[in-house]
Amino acid sequence: MNHQKPIKPNTKQTPLLTTEGDQEANAREQKFIKTMRPSRIILPVLIGIFVVVYLFWAQFDLEKFREIRWTAAAFGWITLAFILLIFRHLFYTLRLHAITGGAFSFVKCIQLMVLWEFSAALTPTNKGGPAVMLFVLTKEKLSAGRTVAAVFYAMLADTGFFSIMLPVMLLIYGPSMLYPGVTSFQASGFAGGTFLVTYSMMATYFVTLVFFMFIRPRYAGQLLQWLSKRSLLKRWSEKIAHTGRDFLLAAEETRRQPARVHIAAVTGTIGAWFCKFAMINCLMIAVVPSIPFDGTTQAFIYARLVAMFIIMAFSPTPGGAGFAEVALSNFISDYVPIGIGLVVALLWRGMAYYGYLIVGALVVPGWISKKLIAPSPSANYPTPNV
Repeated sequence: MNHQKPIKPNTKQTPLLTTEGDQEANAREQKFIKTMRPSRIILPVLIGIFVVVYLFWAQFDLEKFREIRWTAAAFGWITLAFILLIFRHLFYTLRLHAITGGAFSFVKCIQLMVLWEFSAALTPTNKGGPAVMLFVLTKEKLSAGRTVAAVFYAMLADTGFFSIMLPVMLLIYGPSMLYPGVTSFQASGFAGGTFLVTYSMMATYFVTLVFFMFIRPRYAGQLLQWLSKRSLLKRWSEKIAHTGRDFLLAAEETRRQPARVHIAAVTGTIGAWFCKFAMINCLMIAVVPSIPFDGTTQAFIYARLVAMFIIMAFSPTPGGAGFAEVALSNFISDYVPIGIGLVVALLWRGMAYYGYLIVGALVVPGWISKKLIAPSPSANYPTPNV
């Protein structure tokens, strides 16, 4: 008799088409699509319209508006402001191209920066777009190390710009740069208090990032791993541990970059922030050509605008919608009459904010269709928390 050995059951189960990891990835994709859907531009637009209508009713001075001379020189300054906006985007593109190790073409980085700016425009300014960019760069198949390094590096560079520049500006111009009419920190009121609190938080964040990324990265990993095991933080333990792993990857990747990458990143950051505020200088001159054009005056206005950004850094509205228009009109009131400061604010926000909302609404659906909806081969890339 031919005895056959009994067939052992196959204990290795074939993985289902949708695993737990796939479900989590799908949930993050759906959250990303929800966050980036073009219809979300309706809320900031409505907020902006409401604030603008209110400012027109409360502040607008028709007589002062009629004094504006829309000459060729005025349109020349407005055109220069728009050119600076384009250069700002290109400087950010240069930085992204450098900190991603040249993984993408320069043209591709231009598109990715549109996604970054669009996500920042749809979220409150204290959140911005870093988490969204973690997701985007992952979907672009950038390696895990370079993905987290690029986002952490960008955050480090931006906070570093303000942490270093603001003390220098304060030493040069004093508290008068904080707000019109301020002569001392004691007299700066809410603006000065908000500035000091926000700057302290930003500088602390910058110093902490520098220490943990470039000096003792393992301390950060150990600290976050320890925090992830605390009972009080049990609810967020997985995210904290994930952040710790991401940070170690980012530190390792950043520390081994050649000097040219750091030079390009610093150049891109300084250039972008210079263009961001210098375009407002141009718009102010377009509306009020009597503003002195000497370097001292323009540098002081630039310093005031940097201080303004710090004070409004934690705006609760998406992209600072409404809040930015009110802030700018008041912060430049000693150079542009309050009755027509709204004109400068509208020109600035129309280019630098609502312009990105429009361009992003055109670019984002195509990216989502290509990267999330269209079928693509599976790959073992980490999906960051969005």
